[in-house]
Amino acid sequence: MFPVTLAHTADSEDPESDRAAALQQVTASRPKRFHTPGPTEPPQPSLLSQPPSYPKSFPHTPATKLRGTSSGAYLTASRVETKRTILLSGDVPKMIPEISVDFYFERVLPPLAPALTNHVDTIMNTLERKGVVDVDRDRWAAFPVDPAEATEHEGVVFQGLATIFNAVVAIAKEIEGTLEQTFCFLVTGPVPVYSDRGAGDSQPDGFNKIFTNSPVNEDGLVALSALQEQQSAGSGSVKNHSIYDIVNPQQFKLQEDTTRTNDDVAKLCYDMTQILALDPCRRFTFGTTIENCTTRLWFLSHATLLKTAPFDFMKDRRRLVRLFLSLAFASSANMGWDPTITFDHMGNDDRRQYKIEVDGKYYTTLRVLSDFAADSPLGRATRVWKVINDEGNIHVLKDVWLDHGRMEEHKIREAILEDVQRLKNGQRYAEVLKNYMFTPIAHGKVHVGGLADDTTDVMLGGYNVVEDDMVLLITPTPAANRNTTGSTGIRTPANRDSLHSHPLSGVDADSPNPSSQTPRRTALSAPDKGCENKLKHHRRYHYRVVFKEYATTIYEERGLDNIFHAIAEVVKALWILHKAGWVHRDISGGNIYWYEERQTGLIGDFEYARASTDQDRHDVRTGTPFFMAAEALAQKYQFKARQLLNIAEIEDAPDFGSTWADNQPVLNITYRTPSLEDVVPFYHNPLHDLESVWWIIIYVLFFNDDAESLSPAPEARQHQMDRLFSGQLENMPRFSFLTDPEGLSEARQYLSSTFGVALDLLENFRACLETAYDKSERTYPQKIDETHFLIHNSLLKPVLQNPAYMERLSTIKLVPVKATALKRKGYRYRTI
Repeated sequence: MFPVTLAHTADSEDPESDRAAALQQVTASRPKRFHTPGPTEPPQPSLLSQPPSYPKSFPHTPATKLRGTSSGAYLTASRVETKRTILLSGDVPKMIPEISVDFYFERVLPPLAPALTNHVDTIMNTLERKGVVDVDRDRWAAFPVDPAEATEHEGVVFQGLATIFNAVVAIAKEIEGTLEQTFCFLVTGPVPVYSDRGAGDSQPDGFNKIFTNSPVNEDGLVALSALQEQQSAGSGSVKNHSIYDIVNPQQFKLQEDTTRTNDDVAKLCYDMTQILALDPCRRFTFGTTIENCTTRLWFLSHATLLKTAPFDFMKDRRRLVRLFLSLAFASSANMGWDPTITFDHMGNDDRRQYKIEVDGKYYTTLRVLSDFAADSPLGRATRVWKVINDEGNIHVLKDVWLDHGRMEEHKIREAILEDVQRLKNGQRYAEVLKNYMFTPIAHGKVHVGGLADDTTDVMLGGYNVVEDDMVLLITPTPAANRNTTGSTGIRTPANRDSLHSHPLSGVDADSPNPSSQTPRRTALSAPDKGCENKLKHHRRYHYRVVFKEYATTIYEERGLDNIFHAIAEVVKALWILHKAGWVHRDISGGNIYWYEERQTGLIGDFEYARASTDQDRHDVRTGTPFFMAAEALAQKYQFKARQLLNIAEIEDAPDFGSTWADNQPVLNITYRTPSLEDVVPFYHNPLHDLESVWWIIIYVLFFNDDAESLSPAPEARQHQMDRLFSGQLENMPRFSFLTDPEGLSEARQYLSSTFGVALDLLENFRACLETAYDKSERTYPQKIDETHFLIHNSLLKPVLQNPAYMERLSTIKLVPVKATALKRKGYRYRTI
């Protein structure tokens, strides 16, 4: 911690020189724990006592929308059908672009090999001459009848496509002997594919696969009997096909009707999503659906989901041949693989590890730190790894698809430090802030084929999908329209990480209040009347950054004293950030760290930070509902003198004693009628960042026990956990808990008894926040009084001035509530 007591001295004649002196002490070496002034030591001036210099208003922070793949229902679902429904309900748009097949061939598919450009007609003639085409019956010979008239199973009937594919490839090689086949085509029936997470629940009927000589027979077809044997054998089928080797998953139906078409779409969206989610080497993937003879081609990147208009593969044979030629001889990059990240080895945990290039340097992954954002098909797909470089140094690598026009994270860091340096004594402030930020040592945009990878310019040849009219992804049926579903609350996660840093991305532009959006529509619902037919498309580019420091997140830290230590450091970092006119906007337990090497706290993930002068309007942002401020969840001011009440002047801050209830400010309240004119828009301000810090500590105390003093009432704790950390964008339980002085007192009845000292500190934190909210919003709706934002000093006073607090916290070692549940049942649990 800072070796300085942050107590404000109102009678200081030279506050700037006092702050400079304090900063000199701040940058001195820090003792192991908090410093308390001796009996003859004068109090030091506060670093945190100056008002911010904000302009009249911040840019508007748009409403957020919960991603289905971040929900507890998705993470814990045992049935793939449930996952598909959640995916279509929360993560993919209800309306998508539909483009022509010819345009798909021109802009989306891999280009034809140059040697084949003028030979498509020759190949067509040869197919007819060799009997692959039944000219008399005007159909493919492999399909004596249309699939709708066939009596065999889909996996047998559509094997004819593989026959055609291999015939096309063979003829192409006869014409140009130097051609090298890179991908084959398999029709397997619904067989699961393998990933390092085990047997996958993605079961495409067919797919293209990196070309090998097995497991195909002499005709180039998968032996159906062998597949059935492998499927019945269990694990044998799992590893027969790896999700890391396949592309262009396909779903088939013998008959064509609305229900079957919708089923194919739901399955294909899930199949394509799984490819992007499980394989970090993928940039995009193709897909295909066929109902009877009606064929649609699909494309999915982290920014775009689109399909083609239908064509008849039986009649429009030239298009099918053109498709097969493009896929069979394509480069891996043109099929969606990223050449700058390659598989390196299997780790000790049986997870795949990778070699990744960043700015000309190479790093080998050791383990995944976070990859939950990648579960959602359309979004930033943020992945974070612990990595090692060629010299043996441990670092952290972050891989993300950023919105076009949004600044890279290392540049945001530079911009923050530049604004800090503009403050009086800013150079010293900047040096202090650097100590609490991660240090980027390598960074840059990812390049593919010499071009900075981009979801529009590179993947779609510069085509802007927003120019297309939209069509329904799922065709509504009368039965589907009667169904509704609500969000499912999240209990304790099935694994430790499943609640950690769940990213949100997306926006419901028509609903400024997301909490009003229940019950939610299902994936099969029709859009509301008046729904815009234009896509809200977020063009993205690929970016990586490597940070020097490897630290432990608050989730993983077991020492409660270290957690409070880190939090206190982060609050000081936020003061400098807020003083310079910036807000972080994504404070969560996943980006507050304990850095053991320097015995300090660190704050990370500045990609959503915004300066008050930034007038850019990005309508997609990421937040973590567990830690979002109540007002940020509601996207409206809620204190505003407690629901449009007029609050009189409030004293600056309560007296920070050991008993909090007797020291709360008294509010003199009268009703008034608000004016509807000149209402200040909602924006994310420093108090919202600070409230997120408060929620982090609440989360830690609710989701952990003291290893030596378990919760006396785990059922009551679970009930409150479900209310406060449901994962839903519904803020009333959180707002009530934040504004209720009795809430933390009641928590003593069901949390570990040794948490009392932590709850004392939290109550001080809560009271200061509540007071600041009330004072800053008393002038609402005309304006928000920004002079009450810098309350950081008041939040820290008890921690910094009373070493007894930290001494008591140092005796507490945390264990997750799941572990204590096992302990109650008689199992042994070893603390870290």
